[in-house]
Amino acid sequence: MDTETIIIEADPSGAPFECCINSVNYRIERGVPVKVPREVAELYRSGLSERRKSESRLNAFRRAEGMKL
Repeated sequence: MDTETIIIEADPSGAPFECCINSVNYRIERGVPVKVPREVAELYRSGLSERRKSESRLNAFRRAEGMKL
């Protein structure tokens, strides 16, 4: 099994990062380097990328005070 060391970014709620891959649940403390299977690291990076895109689009929407139809 390939592994990677990642650090999960802090979250305002302080909750650990949780995910499930192939019926295996992972609960990872934030802000601490941890070795995880490559699939978990890819899932985390993918989710982080989507959150950043979403935040960027939402900020643009807010700056424009919504979209005019």
